[in-house]
Amino acid sequence: MNRRDDLSIGSGRRWSREALTGTVALLGQGGVALGRFLADGVLFSWQALWGVLRGRIDFRQWLLQMEAIGVQGLPLVLLTVGASGMVLAVYTAEQFRRFGAINLVGGLVTASIVREIGPVFTAIVIAARSGSAIAAEIGTMKVTEQIDALRALATNPVEYLLIPRLLAAMVALPLLTVAADIAGAVGGYLVGLSAGISSRMYINSALKMTELDFFWSGLVKAVIFAWLIVLVSARQGFRVEYGAAEVGRATTSAVVISILLVHATDYLLALIFV
Repeated sequence: MNRRDDLSIGSGRRWSREALTGTVALLGQGGVALGRFLADGVLFSWQALWGVLRGRIDFRQWLLQMEAIGVQGLPLVLLTVGASGMVLAVYTAEQFRRFGAINLVGGLVTASIVREIGPVFTAIVIAARSGSAIAAEIGTMKVTEQIDALRALATNPVEYLLIPRLLAAMVALPLLTVAADIAGAVGGYLVGLSAGISSRMYINSALKMTELDFFWSGLVKAVIFAWLIVLVSARQGFRVEYGAAEVGRATTSAVVISILLVHATDYLLALIFV
């Protein structure tokens, strides 16, 4: 073996070691970030629970957040889930007609909306709308030193900012989910009528195939999604340290992480409620 071959082998080994070292370092950084994220989630959850148990609830802020999350988010939720129900009914009616099962369209559409589409799409809309607002608001307060001012006034920022938003979301999201279920079911019903399905056939199918457990499981999902969205959004806002650019990154990451967690949690809950 000549000297050139020796250099080639040595260079390959060096690059292999560097690639392995870089991969290990990247995995280590990811593990540290995940551990920090989980630790922050547990800490914020405990502080919020402890504040609620001690009665540290600002009911004025809670009502304001109920309006911001629930009332102002209602039109977008109704539009999103209503349109989704209509689209689902279009494709379902088209496919079921080929197999002579048109009488099952109402049940399939309604059950899908109540059990899955309603709570998940509502959570995604609220994560994009209210979650981003929570992260941006808290991040801006952090940059402008309003969080430090709260501490100087002997006010716990987590209790003052997180608890009203968390309680408001955990009440508003189930209510929004109920409204979304109705909007999706009505949208599917209207499309079913236009597809030639009789009103009686559609409603009977919906009542027969949509169990009450589907409705309650959707509400349980909504409460858990609300907790995740507010917790993640507040956590990303509190971690802002510098300028407006970091506020923008925190807002984006809050929405992305919230939606990913909603889908992952939805899968785990589906295994429980199946």
